[in-house]
Formats: sequence, C-alpha cells, structure tokens
Amino acid sequence: MTRMADLQARRRALLARSAQQRVELAQRLAVLRPQPTRAAGAAGAAGQYGSRHPLAWIAVLAGLMLTRRTRQVLSLLVFIRSAVALVTRAAQLLRLFGQARAPRPGGTLEP
Repeated sequence: MTRMADLQARRRALLARSAQQRVELAQRLAVLRPQPTRAAGAAGAAGQYGSRHPLAWIAVLAGLMLTRRTRQVLSLLVFIRSAVALVTRAAQLLRLFGQARAPRPGGTLEP
C-alpha cells in the first residue's frame, strides 16, 4: 500500500499546485481584461461577451454559409481576420506610445 499512498500524496500535491496556478492565472487575466463600465450594465457586459464567444462566431459563419455563398463568406472571413489583426497591432502600438509619454512615477522629468 505504500505505492498507493505515495501516488495519493503526489496527487494531492499536484492538485494543490494546480489550484495555486489557477488563482495566479485568474489574477493575471483580471489585469489584462478591461473593466466593464457601470453605464453599460449587465446587458452590455453580456453583449460584449457574446460577441467574443467562439461558438457565436461559428454560428454566424454557419448561417452565412447556408446562404450558398461559401466563397464570398470565406473571403470575407479572411479579410475580417486580417483587419482585426491589423487593428490589434495598431492598438498595441498606440498603448506603447501612451506608456512612453506618460509621466514617470518618481515625479521628476528626465531631460
């Protein structure tokens, strides 16, 4: 039974480590996720999540493909994917410029 006890102890240790990593990951994601505005309310937050959900996009694509215009739908999908990637990179670049121009925490300006 020592082998079984060792395996159970190892399992408990791995579960504890997994829980710790899950908490750490949730904290990191909370920092990255934009906070919903109070004006939007619960309906606005649900709408934002719905637009990001992959199953919603799959359902939209399936609906568009049922219109028998598969080639146009796929070309539109490629165009949208490229545009989203471009906008994402532009937003990252603007964020970097904003951080570079922000005042330093020490309160002194560098010459």
